[in-house]
Amino acid sequence: MQRRSRKNTKVALIHAAERLFAERGLGAVSVRDITRMAGARNESALHYHFGGMEALVREVFASRYRDIEQSRVAHLARIDSAGSDHDVIALMEAAMGPLLETCLDEGGRLYARFAIQLVTNPRFDVVELVSDLEMDSVLALTERLLVCLDHLPEGIVETRLRRVFTLSVALMADYARLVEKGDAPPVEEATREAATSLAGFLLAE
Repeated sequence: MQRRSRKNTKVALIHAAERLFAERGLGAVSVRDITRMAGARNESALHYHFGGMEALVREVFASRYRDIEQSRVAHLARIDSAGSDHDVIALMEAAMGPLLETCLDEGGRLYARFAIQLVTNPRFDVVELVSDLEMDSVLALTERLLVCLDHLPEGIVETRLRRVFTLSVALMADYARLVEKGDAPPVEEATREAATSLAGFLLAE
């Protein structure tokens, strides 16, 4: 029972932090704010479960990204079975689809608002964070894109792959905003447009 209670507290801290970071900003949320919203008994709960605020930020990012990862693996499997694994637009659809689908529920939209702050915060290297998480879909996408972009200089490819991640999060945050306003196009249409834009960025001479 105690183990379950600790797990529930940890999950509550992650959810509280995600909402507060999204609504107030990464730099405007205190340990007290998070523990209070999570219903934790005292501020030491955050340090007990995560060791500190920076580790909590990383876990907020990772917790929902794991669900995105599972969806993206399924998208990539469909691309491979269709023989489209060297089609940059198809690969970008596999990358963007799960991100935009996440925005269809409130928690996903909060995550989008949190994620755009994270990728633009100089304290965090999100590409490095994703690499540390060893997400199979990211590795698979990178391998396929390297083949598609082998006509470009290595340094340019490396820079574009890093920037395309930031751009994808910006597109996710923008779609979340449109969903909130009630102006969002269907997710399939938005995914295709985002994928076409990102493919154009990657393939530009």
